[in-house]
Amino acid sequence: MESKEDFVRMQIIEASKTVFKKYGFKKATMNHIAKASDKGRSTLYYYFQNKNEVFEAFVKTEYNRRIEKTFNNISKEFSIEKNLSNYRNIKLDHLITLSNTYTYILTDLKENAIFLYQLLDGIRAEEVSIIEKCIQWAVEKQEIKSISKKDINFLAFALVTVTDSLEKEIFLYQRFPKDMFDQLEWINQLMIKALQH
Repeated sequence: MESKEDFVRMQIIEASKTVFKKYGFKKATMNHIAKASDKGRSTLYYYFQNKNEVFEAFVKTEYNRRIEKTFNNISKEFSIEKNLSNYRNIKLDHLITLSNTYTYILTDLKENAIFLYQLLDGIRAEEVSIIEKCIQWAVEKQEIKSISKKDINFLAFALVTVTDSLEKEIFLYQRFPKDMFDQLEWINQLMIKALQH
């Protein structure tokens, strides 16, 4: 059961979304967030020291929603192709939606990309873990040849890095190559074929 503190904290994070959408990151203030969440400034500062902390919580909340959706759409019963395709499509669809919704934030983050990368780097391990799981399932079902744990980890890291590169294109430069999903599917096919021999 959610505690009162967790509930209030989530109210603030949800309210911050409207603030960041309207003002972007640079122009948003703690006063804006307090007003949007219908909380006093003292309540806001009880939960968050500054705007950066609120923004970090906002990013992590969005990320956790995507991860939860990903977990709900991968399965040991699916082929590695389907699992990787579901992971990739959910991630990119989510990023495209965010980039279309939070245009002011994107402008601000282009000036401070390091801040965004530090945030995302801290939560990337969970994505690597998802891909490792998909590869391990494929090994267990003999869809692909047996590979070492070290190689599974490296391969998962490489696949996440590929989609992260596109993430930067989408999020920072709002570039959506027309055939982006097809190109990523092609990369998946190459990798799966290589792992089958």
